[in-house]
Amino acid sequence: MAEGKPSYVREVLTSQTNLYAFLGSLALGAVLSIPFGFGVGAIPLIAFAAGDILAALHIPSLPTFRDGVDRRWRAKLRQASRAQLIDEIQKRAGKRALPAATLRTYQRMYERVQSLYQRAESGQGRLAWRDVEQLDDVTLEYLAMWLALLVMDDRAESVNPREIEAKLAAVDRDLAEPRSGTDLRQLHKARADYAAIIERHNRMQSRRRALEAAMLSMPDQVDEIYQTIMTLPVTEEVGVRLEEAIGRLRLQEDLEADLASDLADAVPGVTMPQPAADAARQRRLVAVGGGRRGT
Repeated sequence: MAEGKPSYVREVLTSQTNLYAFLGSLALGAVLSIPFGFGVGAIPLIAFAAGDILAALHIPSLPTFRDGVDRRWRAKLRQASRAQLIDEIQKRAGKRALPAATLRTYQRMYERVQSLYQRAESGQGRLAWRDVEQLDDVTLEYLAMWLALLVMDDRAESVNPREIEAKLAAVDRDLAEPRSGTDLRQLHKARADYAAIIERHNRMQSRRRALEAAMLSMPDQVDEIYQTIMTLPVTEEVGVRLEEAIGRLRLQEDLEADLASDLADAVPGVTMPQPAADAARQRRLVAVGGGRRGT
């Protein structure tokens, strides 16, 4: 897990089971203290405290317990990112209604992922929970691309390329035939600034086309992955196939970096979700490196 990893000991102490055990010990102590006094009534609480210490020492080291805590923590982080992205999308849209087709597309992707979570939870097939999380990260990336397009729309409305090009042409004329007292250094700086604005605008339009294409192709690919998983035999390993499919589905690294940068600049506090696929690739690299060192 990344920074902000949950405390396993705290999870043990604050679990619902531990809470019920404490309440039961408290109730039993209260009942015993009526006929036997507070000394006997304190025995259940002392036993509870001793059991809590033993549980805090041993349970956090269990792999199954750690996996469950990590899973809930990752789900909490994804849900927070999802709510934040949706909230920012609604704010950017303002009074305009969100496109119904885009909403339906996202909802269908989300429902597909939830269905796969249920399949992984039920143990049908050899589908791991971590595999489904990779596909869930794709739905967050879809929301991030949607938000990025809205941010680009806001930027495009604030810049009129024809007006900037006209100003650039005027500066070029002044440079070609400078009048008496003209500050050529300031004119060159103005020309560089206008040219940079046009370049950024053109680069933004290129990224916009790439994001629009990705948003069109992503839902179909998610549907294809979903259908493939649901129709695979229960004995077939799906983890590798799913990871390869998601690898083809994800954005190119340079486009993903631009997307994260755009969102960070325009919407402070909103970050691109860290895909589980990246962590999986890192684990494979570490495993390969360890195998090579061992040979």
